[in-house]
This record gives sequence, structure tokens and C-alpha cells, in this order.
Amino acid sequence: MKKMAWGISVILTAFVFLVPPATAAGVPHGAPSLSTFLASLATPAPVPMAKRPALTGKALCTASANCGPGGTISCEGNNSTTSCSAVDQDCSVAQRGSVTCDGVTTVCPNDCPCPVSFCGTKEANCDSRCSGCEYNFDCDPVGCTSFCHCILRTCQ
Repeated sequence: MKKMAWGISVILTAFVFLVPPATAAGVPHGAPSLSTFLASLATPAPVPMAKRPALTGKALCTASANCGPGGTISCEGNNSTTSCSAVDQDCSVAQRGSVTCDGVTTVCPNDCPCPVSFCGTKEANCDSRCSGCEYNFDCDPVGCTSFCHCILRTCQ
């Protein structure tokens, strides 16, 4: 009987040592201890950052456009809220090349030269569009612009 009582007392003593300190002290589960709380008062609270800073020496995005005989242009973006974009120069449709980074657009340094047949082609298109009506046509071969106005009262 003495051995049984001694065994039970050893088991009960072991349970006392196995109980977590927070439960034994009566502190609610998940609550910080007094020393942890006091230590947190000594350190400043973290301040959230407004924007992620650009990595030193590395751009967040890049863009580059082919400018035809004028070479290429490029830019780097460091603003995390915008993107970079590029448009290659395509003189067959009078598209001047450009790049945009951080909201700033840079265009290719050279205009597209107007093809020799530009004004002739545009006038033929005007004649076709007006289909039998007289028309006013004006063309600027340097700026690659044309104007076509059908005079409807003259249509047959």
C-alpha cells in the first residue's frame, strides 16, 4: 500500500511540472507575460511603408523601341504604380516610335519620311471614296497629311 501511495504522489507531482506555466499562473491563453508586455513598451511600433522602394541599381521595368534608321530609344521605370511600354516606329502606317516609363513619354528623334507615292495613293483613295462626285484634295508630302472633301451636290 505504501508503494501505491508513493507511486500516486510521484505521478501527481509529475503532472504539476507538466502543466504549462500560463495555466498554472492563471494567465489567459495567448496573453503575453508581464515581462513580454513591458519589453514591448520599450520598442517602437513598426510603421508601414507607403510604397515599396526601388531596388538600388535595378529598375522595376524597362522599355525600348526601334526608331528605324534613327536607332533605338529606351527608358527605365522606378515607380511601382506605373508600367513601362514601347511602340516601335512603323513608317508604313506613319507611326512614330515611343517609350513611356513612370508616366514620361519619349518619342523617336526622327519623323517617318513620307513615301514618294503618298500623295498619289491618298488622292486615288479620295477619288474612289467620292465615287463620281467632285472633290477637294490637299496633300502635304513633308508632314504626310492629306485632306479629302467630297462635294456631294456635284454627284451624278
